[in-house]
Amino acid sequence: MRLYSVTIRLLILLAVLTARSSLGDEWKLYRHEGRDYVSLDNIAAFYAFPPPQPIPQMAAPASPSAPVHARSIPSEEPSADGANPTFLLSPAAFTLTNGKNTLTLTPNGREAQINGVNQWLAFATVVEDGRLLVSRLDLAKVIEPRLRPEKAQGLGPVTTVVLDPGHGGHDNGAYSHFGLEKDFALDVVTRARQALERKHYNVILTRSADLFVPLPERPNVANHLADSIFVSVHFNSASSNPDARGFEIYSCAPRGAPATNDGGFSPRDLREEPGNVMDTQNTILAGAIYHSLLGHIPVPDRGIKHARFAVLRLCTQPAVLIEGGFVSNSPESALIASPAWRQQLADAIVTGIGNYKELAEQHLAPKLVADYRSAAEAGK
Repeated sequence: MRLYSVTIRLLILLAVLTARSSLGDEWKLYRHEGRDYVSLDNIAAFYAFPPPQPIPQMAAPASPSAPVHARSIPSEEPSADGANPTFLLSPAAFTLTNGKNTLTLTPNGREAQINGVNQWLAFATVVEDGRLLVSRLDLAKVIEPRLRPEKAQGLGPVTTVVLDPGHGGHDNGAYSHFGLEKDFALDVVTRARQALERKHYNVILTRSADLFVPLPERPNVANHLADSIFVSVHFNSASSNPDARGFEIYSCAPRGAPATNDGGFSPRDLREEPGNVMDTQNTILAGAIYHSLLGHIPVPDRGIKHARFAVLRLCTQPAVLIEGGFVSNSPESALIASPAWRQQLADAIVTGIGNYKELAEQHLAPKLVADYRSAAEAGK
């Protein structure tokens, strides 16, 4: 037990030293409960936001966990059926905007909003001595690639898209009286494949029929293909809350960050996963697709999240997992059962992939949800 605790402390120290080395002289670090933080003032100055208003001292929340109102089935992994926090931006949230970017942060909360899309942070912000502090990990792994994706390094070309329809075979996934998740996911992926092939992508499906494919084999398809990305499609279910609805998207949790749906930090969070080699690319791919989803389909925004689902943590190419609505919600399950709506979902996924490709190959910043909605209004 003593050796185990010493090993954990050494891993934490190594993670802290690595994090500090990645920050330049522009950042002043604050320590809180063993983690590095930066101030909202520092963030505003670096990203050319106007200086934020003074922040009053606030009491820390009674519990680090967000309110829980739903149970979800985010992937085939039984252990992933965890509590799903509800996104609630506090009225006391602080918003920074400069005409190009907008960043909203909740004091003592993990809820943030970046350019009009909800984003879950790994750690709650901290109000201390009149400063709002954001974890260094969230700055590096979430805020920076979301505010300045065009400056990201290591974005390779995209020639192949691996589409992964969740579940299959004996694994039905979530279900409603309209049908099964495995069938809805396969239909959306098949439609997306046709649209991508018309745009001259090479497209591979992890399954093209009602077959069971073990979890490790799914990301392994993309791992052996150069210049590929991996997109897994699922649908949600919330047995304890029939009103739960909306989209969410996941990328692999960075090393040192808890999964969004976990109750708190654990030693497992310090383990380096194969998928962490693509942390920046994963974040940017998730943002590009999610902005397209919400920009084309008016459903509730449940946020961009982190997870350690097998298909994400084992994928060494850029990878995301999409939850395309709740089959447990009667109105939303009726939409999901509509072929026309599933075509709309497939088209939105394809557009998001195209925006990521343009960024990676031409350094063109992806469109934001506001861009899609403005175009839709102009079209009307």
